[in-house]
Amino acid sequence: MVTETAEKQLLREGAPVAPPVPFGFQGGAGGGPSRLFAKPAFQSGLAGATRQVPDVSMLADPFTGTEIIITLDNQLLVGVVGGTSLATPMFSGVMAIAAQKNGHVGLGQAAPLLYNLSAGAVTDVAPFNSPSNVTGTITVNGNATSVTADELAAPLQNTTSFYSALYNDPNDAAWFVLTFGTDSSLTVTPGWDSVTGLGTPNGASFVNAIVP
Repeated sequence: MVTETAEKQLLREGAPVAPPVPFGFQGGAGGGPSRLFAKPAFQSGLAGATRQVPDVSMLADPFTGTEIIITLDNQLLVGVVGGTSLATPMFSGVMAIAAQKNGHVGLGQAAPLLYNLSAGAVTDVAPFNSPSNVTGTITVNGNATSVTADELAAPLQNTTSFYSALYNDPNDAAWFVLTFGTDSSLTVTPGWDSVTGLGTPNGASFVNAIVP
């Protein structure tokens, strides 16, 4: 069986590879109960006896990340940032706007403020599916075999609803099937969950709810 590293190398070299190529889970959000910290009062409505994370979610996927331009050794470099390096400053920026509305006075820890906000301040990230998820057909010597969306997105583990799309690697001719809404052992559910927390701040509505 070809290993993940070798599969990627084959794609980079342009060798023909019959899909689906099982790269497996590459990265995503994570969370769950703390093994050290007791449950705070503001999480009294959640299950369990210890601190639950995350509280909130923001964009972190590097494929849909933010383009940055930096100067290094008097050279302009363009890159795309994702992950915590994108989500954290985005949320900090929203909180900075709220602090500005609050007369440039800090609001303290954000977490206790999140669990009693008015409706519409945070958009729940719920499980979703798409009727146009990527499927395919492999034809070898005139014999066609259909490949389902689930097979191209595998391994799905606990996930049943997701969205998939095709992505062309800008560095070579390889095409990848990217999935959104999939994770490893965790699943997105309505309301708070250990993947997306309460959901995503809803711009001005979030700021106005934090600072009426």
